[in-house]
Amino acid sequence: MKYLMNVINLLLVIAIPAFIITGATEKTTTISTIIDVKKINSIKIYNKAQEEIKIPQEEAMPEEKVELSKKVEEEEPIVSNDEVKEVQQETEEIIEEPTVDVIEKLTGKMSGYGPDCNGCRGYTSSGYKITNTVYYNDSTYGNVRILAADRSLEFGTIVKVKNTKLGDFIGIVLDRGGSVGYGKTYLFDLLFTSEKEASSYGVFTNVDFEILRKGY
Repeated sequence: MKYLMNVINLLLVIAIPAFIITGATEKTTTISTIIDVKKINSIKIYNKAQEEIKIPQEEAMPEEKVELSKKVEEEEPIVSNDEVKEVQQETEEIIEEPTVDVIEKLTGKMSGYGPDCNGCRGYTSSGYKITNTVYYNDSTYGNVRILAADRSLEFGTIVKVKNTKLGDFIGIVLDRGGSVGYGKTYLFDLLFTSEKEASSYGVFTNVDFEILRKGY
C-alpha cells in the first residue's frame, strides 16, 4: 500500500509540471493566433485605406462633371418660339432705317422731257450724259430719277416726289429748264427715255415735293 502511494505521488510530480507546461503552450498558441488574426485584419484595413488614398482625383471628376452638367441642363431656361419671335420683332424695329428730315415741302406741277427734246444735246446742264439712262447712281440714295429744277436748287439736290402716276420715287436735280422753277409753269421737269414717252404721261398736277438734301 505504501509502495502504491509512492508511485502515485511520483506520477503526480511528473504529470503536474507537464500539464502546466502543456497548458501554457496551448495558451501561448491561442494568444499568438489571436494576435496574428488581429494583425491580418489590421493589415487589410491599412491596405484598404491606402488604396482609397491612392485613387486619383481625376477618376472622381467625370462623375462630378456629369452631375454638374445635369444641374446646368436642368437649370437652363427653355425659350419658347413666341419669345424668339418677340425678340426678332424688337430687333427689326431697332435696326429700322431712321427717318430723313425734310428740309422743304412744295406742291405744284411737274412736266416731262426726253434727251431728244428741242435744244437738248443728250447731256444735262450739269454735264451728265442721258442718252441711255434716266437714272443717276447716288452714293447715299442709289439709283434715282433725274430732274430739272429751279436754279436756286443746287445740282445734287435730292427730292422725294409723291402723288404721281408713277407712284412715289426719289429724284435728283441735275438739269435746268426754261419753263421750270419757282414762279414758273412747272416746279420740276422729269427726264424720260424720249419726248414721245414724256408726252404719253402728260403733265403731273398736285404733286408733292419734299427736299431731303441740298446739293451733293
